[in-house]
Amino acid sequence: MARLKPLWLHLNDLAARLARSSSVALACDYDGTLTPIAEHPAKAQLSSRAGSALMRLSRLPDVHLAVLSGRGLDDLVQCIPVNGIFLAGVAGLETQDETGRRDIHVDHTHEIPPELRQDLLRWCERFEGAWLEDKNLAFALHYRAVKPELQAAFGAGVRRRVRPHQSRVVLVHGKRVFEVTPAVQRDKSVALVDWLARQRPEMSSFYFGDDTNDEPVFDRVKDRGGVTVAVGRLASHAEYGVGSTEEVVWFLEWLEREWSLRAGAGEPVTA
Repeated sequence: MARLKPLWLHLNDLAARLARSSSVALACDYDGTLTPIAEHPAKAQLSSRAGSALMRLSRLPDVHLAVLSGRGLDDLVQCIPVNGIFLAGVAGLETQDETGRRDIHVDHTHEIPPELRQDLLRWCERFEGAWLEDKNLAFALHYRAVKPELQAAFGAGVRRRVRPHQSRVVLVHGKRVFEVTPAVQRDKSVALVDWLARQRPEMSSFYFGDDTNDEPVFDRVKDRGGVTVAVGRLASHAEYGVGSTEEVVWFLEWLEREWSLRAGAGEPVTA
């Protein structure tokens, strides 16, 4: 992985790109990107400033927004209080388009073996602070609250239990969490490419993400000539980097101002 270019040193380049574009497609991860990682997912709430920035962008002409997350879709809908945004939950396995229509992109033949779910649930019960988050189509094993000296043992046990099922499931190690999903040819990157394919070809596309499952998305967006930004990472497949979720919100506000002027909308709209 290459070192990242500081995004703030290249805003002139991005402004020039926007000047040549007829539309904008902006997509973000949620946890760790739009809002800081929290001790428990329920505590990771979108700030009023971030929500207002998304709301104002959604009202601008020719701006298309998407949020892609490992969260379940119902959970993600509650987290994003803005209408008309494309949402992808469970790393792209379920989606809701801008009109509210939902699709599930995996059938019952690819369900995670129930015996694996039970085995990993019992494993979590052996470690204080570990817990299994059931997302119906997939599940996550959280261990942020496990004692640091026991976290390596917890991870080793997870990998050992998943190994016999590796033809049926995919295990992704994120930030103090293991994501277990069905072994299908779909993830956040596929969901995003499907969404981008519905946009204008002369658009400017942007993707912001912070975790392991965002790396394939960066590759796909770069292949399409888009702008990729990693959040809080020193090295990544992304081209640019920012240091925090707060800087992501600053960029949303910058983009709103730039596109308002580019689109002839005058002063940026207010929430």
